[in-house]
Order: sequence, then structure tokens, then C-alpha cells
Amino acid sequence: MPDFDNLRKTLLCQGEPKRVPSFEFSVDEVIKRQFLGKPANTLDAEAEFFMKAGYDFVPMTIGIRQTTRGEKSGIMGSKPVQTGVLKPAQAQYNPFQEEESTRMWAEEGEGIIQDAASFENYDWPDPDGFDYSSVEYMGKLLPAEARVIVSVGAIFTASWMFMGLESFCIALADGNELAPRLIRKVGEIQMRVVENLLQLDCVGAISMPDDLGYTTSYMINPRTLRELVFPWNKQIGDLVHARDLPYLCHSDGRVYEVIDDLIECGFDALHPCERASTDIDKVKSKYGGRLCLCGNIDLDSTLTLGTPEEVEEEVRMRIRTVGPGGGFCCGSSNSVPEYVPYDNYIAMIETVAKYGDYPIRA
Repeated sequence: MPDFDNLRKTLLCQGEPKRVPSFEFSVDEVIKRQFLGKPANTLDAEAEFFMKAGYDFVPMTIGIRQTTRGEKSGIMGSKPVQTGVLKPAQAQYNPFQEEESTRMWAEEGEGIIQDAASFENYDWPDPDGFDYSSVEYMGKLLPAEARVIVSVGAIFTASWMFMGLESFCIALADGNELAPRLIRKVGEIQMRVVENLLQLDCVGAISMPDDLGYTTSYMINPRTLRELVFPWNKQIGDLVHARDLPYLCHSDGRVYEVIDDLIECGFDALHPCERASTDIDKVKSKYGGRLCLCGNIDLDSTLTLGTPEEVEEEVRMRIRTVGPGGGFCCGSSNSVPEYVPYDNYIAMIETVAKYGDYPIRA
């Protein structure tokens, strides 16, 4: 049975919960279809999957990401559609796929907004006009012990996607006001989205996904993040905490040097703690009790290239080293894409269920 109170206690680092929660923001429809034995591309199927797979919540997404990523249904991991911001690329990794996957890639050079005129002429979405009914409907599907965690975020990411990463970085370096203006616009929209979401009782937490770094460093200078991006995170965090809800940060890559900034913004948890860029034991040692750590099961090798036995051993190790004291949710070090072998995914969630009870003895 789901137990969001247990997850909440974990995310807020309120001591040891009853068990280590399983945690994912995105599981590919191919994996969900194998698990359920039927198509899994509806809200009803989404709720069924996350409850039967042992999660305490269903992840959803809403906000400006609907414009930049094409996630019209609001379901994290759903098949995206082409937009003017991202480019499609086809790939097939899993024999259970009936067709090739469409992956969306951001424009590296010049995006759709390059100057004041294109900024003014862009059809900016009205956050009060977004369709929040899918979140409300999900709340009705879930048992009373579960909640929806909604990802909004992308204040930095959506901004550079509108310009293209190269143009965005050049604008920052040149002191061009367009880049900060984009961040302000996206921040205003996302903050209003969060205000609207916080009116829904089924929302149990807010996540701000915003990839700040890559394996060895940051996308932009942390000084710029502190000046332009983190103030928006802080304002949104204040809204979330005013409703007494957990506030989660998702960022790929290396974020060591800004963890204190993230905590200052009000973030209670950090996801996904990628293995290639994050020594999770080191972070737990320094920030245990102040920041919940989520994820870390190696998507680069163990989950994708290992055996179920190797997945089990890594999950047991993470539970044993990071789980004591609470503040750890176990899951992939990013997401569960279609190229994760199904048996490896099952090994991960079953091992968490088998060895995750407190006190930790895994």
C-alpha cells in the first residue's frame, strides 16, 4: 500500500521512516506496458502502474515545460510531440517497442527567440489557462494514502532552450538583457503555475527540475545561477513551504558547489544524484539531516548493462550506506528509459521492498 506520510518524512529528513521509499520521476511507457500487461499511456494506467509498482506518489508535470517539451498530457515520461523549440530524433532500444521512440533534442545554436522582437511576438502561455484538470483527475484516481508530485521547474533550462544554448551563453557573456529577461518571464510563469497547483489537495510536493550541470562541471557559471535563477527557486520554495509541503530539486550532473545554495532556496531533497558526477556517501556525510538524497542507482552501467543480481547488489549497498538515519529515496540515477532491461527494473524495485525496512540491515 502507498504511504505518502512515510515518503514525506523521508523527504523532509525527519528521522528514520518505516521504510526506504522507491522513487522515480519518469518510467518509460514500454516498461510500464510490460509491467501492466496492457497499454500504459493513460492517466488511469499511470495511476495503476505507480501504485502497483510500490510507489507512494504519481509524478506529473505542468507549466512552461508543456511549451518547451510538448508534454501535453502532463505525464512525465509520456511520448512528446514536436514543438518549435525541440527537434525530434528517432531511436529504438527495446525489442518490446512497437515503434521507434521519439526523443527531443534542444537547439544548440539559435532558438526561436533571438531578440526583443521575437520575445515580444512569442505567444507566451497564460499560467491561469493551463489545464490542471489532469492533476485533479489523478488525485481522484489515487488512494487516500498517495499523492501527486508535480514537476514545474525548468526556469534555467526552458530559458536557454528558447534561445539555443550557444546564443543564450553568448548573451550572458555580452551582458545582453535578453537572457535575464527570458529567465524572469519563465520564472513569473512557473511561480504562478505553482500557486495554482498548491490549491489542489492531491498535490503532495513540488519538484523543480532544472539541469544545472553535466558530469564534471556546470552549464553556466554558478555566480549567474545565484544572481538570476536561484532567487526564483527561493520565491517558489517559500510558497511551497507555506503550504507545509516538501520541495524537491532535480538536476543532472555535478552540483557540489551549489548544494548550500539549493538548501538556502528551500529545497528539501536532491534528485537524481548521478553516479558519474556525485559521490552520494560524501554528500550524505556532509548534508545528512538537511537534504534528502534520491536516486543514484547507476543508469550508465548497472541498470542498463548489468544483470538483475548486480542491480540487487548495488541497491542493497545504497540502502546500507545511505539509508541509515533516513533521508534516502532509492531509484535510478536519472529515470527509467526504454533501454533499461525490464528484469533489471524489477530487480531494483523488488530489492528496495525486500531490504528497505528500518532499522537497516541490508
